[in-house]
Amino acid sequence: MPTPALYASAPATATDEAWSYEHPPTETITRPATRADFDAVNQLHDRSSLASRFARYQSARRNLRLAEWNHLINPDRSISWVSHPQHSPESIVATMNLVRDTDNQTAELGLLIEDGWQGRGLGTALTAQARAAARTLGCSALVVMTGADNVRMLKILRGLGAAPTLATGPTIDFSLAVG
Repeated sequence: MPTPALYASAPATATDEAWSYEHPPTETITRPATRADFDAVNQLHDRSSLASRFARYQSARRNLRLAEWNHLINPDRSISWVSHPQHSPESIVATMNLVRDTDNQTAELGLLIEDGWQGRGLGTALTAQARAAARTLGCSALVVMTGADNVRMLKILRGLGAAPTLATGPTIDFSLAVG
């Protein structure tokens, strides 16, 4: 099945589980995450710098526990994707998660991209994809918490029109409308 460009506003298939996207500038494919990706996602964490992990979690996390991964891939509450080079599907270079809040009107976005893959437009493309996915879930906004010094994520969010909602110490919360 051909895959639409990552910038597409909606998937070409009828189900969320079938979404798969190519990002030609980085020659990567982003696809729905599965339980089988757990080890590769933790290897991504191992390869990512402390700064990148801190930007994602606001802490120095080294990996995820299986229970956490199962929560992130549980379709009742979350949608997660992994990105890999086109010709190396076993090498995960990014992971993206949308976790719906209890009100089901917003979803929190989490994004981790391996250091060597940053600065190529993949983060912008993944954030745009998360926005489109949140729209299909019926959410009105994405919520993103990032470090005040996370220049790349701040640029992505501001470029997509996100508005800061709360700044506390080293973190800033943003809301990104999806409609």
